[in-house]
Amino acid sequence: MPPMNRAPSGRYLELSTDLVTANRRREFWRDTALNRSDADFPADTTGREFSASVRGYVGDRAELREGKSGPVILRRDAARCRRDGGDEILLSVIVSADAEARYRSNSTAFLVPAGRFMVNDMAVPFEIEMPCYRSINFRLPRASVASGVLVRPGWLSERLLPETPLGSLLFGHLVRLADQLPAMDDASREVALDATANFAIATLRQVAQADVWEAGARWDGLWLAAERFIERNLDRAELNPEMLARALRCSRTQVYRLFAHHGLAVMDYIRDRRLGRCRDMLSDPACVLSIAEIASLCGMDNPSAFSRGFRRRYGCAPGDMRREAHRIRG
Repeated sequence: MPPMNRAPSGRYLELSTDLVTANRRREFWRDTALNRSDADFPADTTGREFSASVRGYVGDRAELREGKSGPVILRRDAARCRRDGGDEILLSVIVSADAEARYRSNSTAFLVPAGRFMVNDMAVPFEIEMPCYRSINFRLPRASVASGVLVRPGWLSERLLPETPLGSLLFGHLVRLADQLPAMDDASREVALDATANFAIATLRQVAQADVWEAGARWDGLWLAAERFIERNLDRAELNPEMLARALRCSRTQVYRLFAHHGLAVMDYIRDRRLGRCRDMLSDPACVLSIAEIASLCGMDNPSAFSRGFRRRYGCAPGDMRREAHRIRG
């Protein structure tokens, strides 16, 4: 919050196409309110004349803009992101619209219904096709989000936030604040934006923490399922990442990432579990199976490869371990 003895350094803004001739309104809007994006203007199928307006406040810690506009397609390509730095995280919500907006980036695409918050990293190229709409944009510096949310801002980017009670409160707060901005003085606007920045970051932090917990729980569950499947299928020589992916109903890439998360390679882990089971059987004096039969039961049908792997893992030949087990028993 700015010190009480310092004058607010932010600025209030209002802009409208009302006083611009109809044939120049789109160009005017592109060069003023939309100057952070490239813009195209599809025809309005309702036949309405294009009009748009915006009001907002640019403060020390955040920027709030409430806008109304006819149909527009906004895009930021990689060149523009590099040119202006894109050092902001944009939290936006459509208050009302004729239809759902369409969002696209290099990695995702989705519809944006009214009332749902969308988060976007302004350093990431994107395109959004907007119908006739009213929306609120709330911009936060990347550093504020990173320090307040405690995860990389990119974790939250290019996505719709889940519907939560806290998110609903933030939506209502932003709408009321946008409605009250014209009647407030700059000192009050500064205080309100500072409080809203804290509110928005707390909302993002709650989502991020829930995501981290859910991802961790899902990862742990997948790992447990992988361990169980491998233990039950060690005798199958064809056991490999592809079979594991089919059993877990995920992609091979996810299987590789799962094992990498534990610092392991898939086939190294499978081989180690096979050798461990062989060692347990060879160390059991009551086991009467031959070494070749034990290896085969553990999915290792190549005797020479099995012997080399066993010696490398345990420092002795399989026969030596069996003889030692019988010697101790005897």
